[in-house]
Amino acid sequence: MVAEVLGDYPTESAALKAVAQKLGIGSTETLRKWVRQDQIDSGQRLGTTTEESAQIKALKKENAELRRAN
Repeated sequence: MVAEVLGDYPTESAALKAVAQKLGIGSTETLRKWVRQDQIDSGQRLGTTTEESAQIKALKKENAELRRAN
C-alpha cells in the first residue's frame, strides 16, 4: 500500500504517515518497520529475512535444549 501511494507524497515519511493514519496504525515507525521487512523479504533490500529469523530462533532453541540435556 505504501509503495502504491509513494509517488503521491514528497517523501517516504509523508507517505508512511498518511497510510498509517488511513489504516489506524498508531505509530508510523511500526509501519516503516513492516515496509522495511517486506523489502528485505522480497529481495529489494539487504537484511535478515523473516524466514531466516525463524530458522535462527529455532536453532537457538534447539541449542539451548541440547545444552540442558548434556
